Amino acid sequence: MLDHNMMLLHLTMGNLPFYISDLPVVLEINLVMTMVFVVLTILLLSLILYLRVHKNSQNHRRKKLNLFIIDFINNYLFNEDFDKEKETRNFKNRHLRTSLDKQIAIDQILVFAENLKGESSASLKEVFYGFGLKEFLLTKLTSKAWYKQAKALNVAYQLNLEIPMTLVDSLFNTNYKKLRQQAFLYYLHMSTENPLGFLDKVEIPLTLWEQIYIENGLKSYDGETPDFSKWLHHDISSVVIFCMKMIADYNQFEHIPILLRFLHHQNPELRQQAIISLRKMEEPELLPILIHNFNEETLLIKHEILKTIGKIGSEKHLKSIGKFMVTEEPSLEVEFKKVALQKNLEASHFLGANFNTIKYDNLPY
Repeated sequence: MLDHNMMLLHLTMGNLPFYISDLPVVLEINLVMTMVFVVLTILLLSLILYLRVHKNSQNHRRKKLNLFIIDFINNYLFNEDFDKEKETRNFKNRHLRTSLDKQIAIDQILVFAENLKGESSASLKEVFYGFGLKEFLLTKLTSKAWYKQAKALNVAYQLNLEIPMTLVDSLFNTNYKKLRQQAFLYYLHMSTENPLGFLDKVEIPLTLWEQIYIENGLKSYDGETPDFSKWLHHDISSVVIFCMKMIADYNQFEHIPILLRFLHHQNPELRQQAIISLRKMEEPELLPILIHNFNEETLLIKHEILKTIGKIGSEKHLKSIGKFMVTEEPSLEVEFKKVALQKNLEASHFLGANFNTIKYDNLPY
């Protein structure tokens, strides 16, 4: 009886395609879609299960290898009986076989580097080279993946590793901003004489964040402060603007004559930054030029002129502006009145005719 039932089941399964083709079209489509869905579900669950097992395996491997590396570095740094050359070679052959292993080793060395200086820091570099990680790092630096290149540069920066500058130079004009920032920082950090030499090779405008990165990098630079006037005639205006900022921040008063010439530049952004830098340096020749050019300036620069009068000007300068300042722009009048209040003056005594017709009730003071 059992054999008979098995035979019927076998015949039924064998003829399943024929049975499906005999079904109505709607049922046939539903059955096929159901089978496809079941297969996809099984595949998806299998993939999820595989990824979970793989991730757990990697985490277990990472924890285990981290403990081995910590123990190795502690012995390398503090155990006088430790055979450094032999143990380094053995550790490399036994534990650093895959890219994951090498990346784990780099991450752990960076943790030590954050907390150790002096001789210990030099010993960490020995471990890094002994493990063959520099070669691994260079492969990352020449990778097509920009984030791998950026991470490799960051590691080289953190550990003071010397890498071929030709590899770094090629990244100054990349479209990937994070990678470009790392290239700037590495060049600045490793330079001994010309930390801003990369500006000669820059062909893409500097973003505000890049300027901030460079400025912060200069704060930790131990060498001689660069002469920022070298790049005041750069083809890219953002580079010029950055150097104007730095001239004021580092009080390079000897470059004031060059900045004064920028007050007549055709680019309003350069004129504006020249005003800001000269105002910060409290240059007395600034205001006569600004007042003379006031009527010909843009609204934005007129605001900068009023701010300059507020900081380093006098009643005479305010009066000189008020006599010919004619505008329908309320924000400029507000700025004028703020400056007058700073100097304890009555703004209406200085304003032009057009200003006297403007209603003040709803203006934001």
